[in-house]
Amino acid sequence: MMKKTILSNIAFLTIVTSCLVFNYTSQGATQRLVDINLDGIVDFTDYSLFAGDWLQGELRFDIAPAVGDGMVDWRDFAVLAENWLTEYGEIVYIQWLGHASVKIWTQSMVIYVDPVYLTESPGDANLILVTHSHSDHYSVSDIEKVSGPQTKLIAATSVIASFGSGQAILPGEIIETDGIRVIAVPAYNINKSNHPKENNWVGFIIEIGSQRIYCAGDTDLTDEMKALEDINVAILPAGGMYTMNAAEAAEATGYIKPDLAIPYHWGRNVGTLSDARHFAQLAQCRVKIMEVGETISSDSWLEDAPLMAHWKLDETEGDIADDNICGKDGALHGGPVWRPENGRLAGALEFDGTDDYVSTDFVLNPAEGPFSIFVWVQTEAAGRVIVSQADGRNWLSINPNDGTLMTDVRTTGRSGKSLTSQSFVADGQWHHIGFVWDGSYRYLYSDGLEVSKDDSPITALEASNGGLYFGAGYMFDMEDFYFGLIDDVRIFGGAIEP
Repeated sequence: MMKKTILSNIAFLTIVTSCLVFNYTSQGATQRLVDINLDGIVDFTDYSLFAGDWLQGELRFDIAPAVGDGMVDWRDFAVLAENWLTEYGEIVYIQWLGHASVKIWTQSMVIYVDPVYLTESPGDANLILVTHSHSDHYSVSDIEKVSGPQTKLIAATSVIASFGSGQAILPGEIIETDGIRVIAVPAYNINKSNHPKENNWVGFIIEIGSQRIYCAGDTDLTDEMKALEDINVAILPAGGMYTMNAAEAAEATGYIKPDLAIPYHWGRNVGTLSDARHFAQLAQCRVKIMEVGETISSDSWLEDAPLMAHWKLDETEGDIADDNICGKDGALHGGPVWRPENGRLAGALEFDGTDDYVSTDFVLNPAEGPFSIFVWVQTEAAGRVIVSQADGRNWLSINPNDGTLMTDVRTTGRSGKSLTSQSFVADGQWHHIGFVWDGSYRYLYSDGLEVSKDDSPITALEASNGGLYFGAGYMFDMEDFYFGLIDDVRIFGGAIEP
């Protein structure tokens, strides 16, 4: 095996200077990519980690182009060089704990909003915020689970009266503590009686790091909400019955104009995943539907195309293909074989063309907006499907007539048709292929080059809420089963170029 090469610091300064002339630009190069140790600055600490995998295939450092090329080399160093000594603000994390409970934190501050229904007792809270005294938002036992010796409680007046300690906050009031600014926003119903305005219950704008995060609490679309400005992330109830429904919450995004919206107050007492998805379809901003326990961070939630799912397919055994992003692990069917030494990027999964395939949970609906998928494949068999969607279409496949790359993802109606290319991929060589939808055009890519594009803009794609299949068509026709190797499947929540 090739011995890893570590360049001297003096040599690297020369590299930094020379690489700048190549002007390689990462797709949304962010702190997550180049500030490897996340200490707020791109410097020699990051370089030393990076250089240790020179000419290796470490995916964490393979950042050029956006989807990587399988090798840590000069292109990746150029991206690092372009961000040399760049300083980044403190990263802010958001975790949805289920229903209306949210954890927000930085390296130095941990905040819980309405901690309820918790299964663990981390005791790590610096600050707890409680919007009102209903039992699905205020729980003494859960406050105790997250509290430590120095924890502070800021809450609506009825909560403080019940709890017996803490600092009450009224609508419109501002409290600053430990470098955090908390602004109380009125939260009340205007067409139902569950949350009267006179109760002085609240939502919160939390100013932490360089972010303004709005947790709305139990509320309808109020005049006070419509007047909010400069919100980075709006966490809005979308379950209906006691709060805004999905359509009303989506309307709220048109007033608030956040960078990102997250639906919550669904999945337990009221509201379903369908409500969250309906909100995402109607919202006038980017939307992230979170799973319980899922975490996002400020270094990635504003990217043009965040990585939504990534199956490395580097396992050596077992019947599960791990998703390294959001837990959409794949289940192996029919006995595909792990090939840890035969992949393009480390290992790969081999399919026999008879009954092998991998199934995953739902990742995205093609009708909801731009997305991209990129895969490494090696095959000599034409007419086979690489990736498809249950109750949907074949995302990537090989034309049975001539072995070229194609997609069957199409617009709705009779005018919908497949997009084909002239790129031959059934030659037994490794090819990095991709499908991209930017909201107007479909694109096919092979080995870093655009090989096909729609001649004119098309309307929204057909909807599908099914999971994905690797190595099988959505109809499970026998002739569609894939024969060959598949490696490194990545899905992005936006349109990117390889």
